[in-house]
Amino acid sequence: MHDATFQTRGGPEDDPRDAAAASSSAPAIPELEAPYPVSSRVRVLIVDEDRTLCKAFAAVLTEEGYHTDSVGSAEEALALLGKAAYDVMLSEICLPGKSGIELMEQVIELYPDLPVILLTGRASVDLAREALHKGASDFVTKPFSQAQLPIVVERNLTRRLVQRKNMLRYRLEIQASNESVLDALLSALDSRDTETQGHSERVTAYTMEIADLLAVSPEHLYHIERGALLHDIGKIGIPDRILLKPGNLTPEEWEEMKRHPVIGYGMCSRIEMLRDASLIVLHHHEAWDGSGYPCSLAGEAIPLGSRIFALADALDAITSNRPYRAAQPFECARQEIVRCSGSQFDPRIVEVFLSVPEARWQRIRSLTAGIPQDTDGPDSM
Repeated sequence: MHDATFQTRGGPEDDPRDAAAASSSAPAIPELEAPYPVSSRVRVLIVDEDRTLCKAFAAVLTEEGYHTDSVGSAEEALALLGKAAYDVMLSEICLPGKSGIELMEQVIELYPDLPVILLTGRASVDLAREALHKGASDFVTKPFSQAQLPIVVERNLTRRLVQRKNMLRYRLEIQASNESVLDALLSALDSRDTETQGHSERVTAYTMEIADLLAVSPEHLYHIERGALLHDIGKIGIPDRILLKPGNLTPEEWEEMKRHPVIGYGMCSRIEMLRDASLIVLHHHEAWDGSGYPCSLAGEAIPLGSRIFALADALDAITSNRPYRAAQPFECARQEIVRCSGSQFDPRIVEVFLSVPEARWQRIRSLTAGIPQDTDGPDSM
């Protein structure tokens, strides 16, 4: 740091070559929850213009512990589905107005996770094939023993649960595969630039602390964490002659270095699970007043995760050793962040940062497990 002339914004005096050091472990695998609450009865919607049959079906299912509602047309069924959540729908194919198959197609489009069991007294192979091809969960011909009705319902609920478990397992396998690729990329980047080991984890921990205090939702927290960890992944596309240059960058080299957010965005946006995180990667060098890069976004047009990260990145940059300057005390970081509130940083995020005691930030730094700690700077742990 050049003392009073220190620039929090990146520039030739403040070298941007703070590479992501290593990756974080994948998030914990969630429990495979049953889609049907144990504490409440399964809700079944019965659609048939035969009121006597509806009452008979309802009586059988109610006796088995199900909650049932009955309507006589597709229009009534759609209206009820818009007001309450159901776990399975039984529908006669022959209905006044829209047919049961037409109703099923609309229901599948609106509620793709809802099993639809079609009933008919005019069964044929072609009709059954058409119904199943268009998405029916099951096809039952009448008459049939009403005692079998709970078995039919349970069979379809179980089938849907298995499908959901298989889909979740598949998604977790894809996620694990993607995480492995990203771990490899971050390790490759770390092997090129070892001067800032631990930076990515520290800045991610700072980012998550602020995000927690802002009451960011768990879903967004995950994307923010990924974006913070991967913020410098685009530097893998920067030539070594620039990334590893020991001295200050020339204006031309600086322009080349400023391409790393766009490169990183291009890498991450191609992975579905990282599309939200890729926006943080793209905009992590934007400034509140619009003077940042690469898009010159200003104010709340900058993604919240990027705004949080920008402050966390400055905190770590100021308080860590760099080849071009020594680490500075936490108080210097605090003063610089306050000075840049409203220009580089979102004032609301600065207020949250200032509400956290210095001891807490130092504790977070010391707890970034497995990261070599700086030992020769004034803020060493």
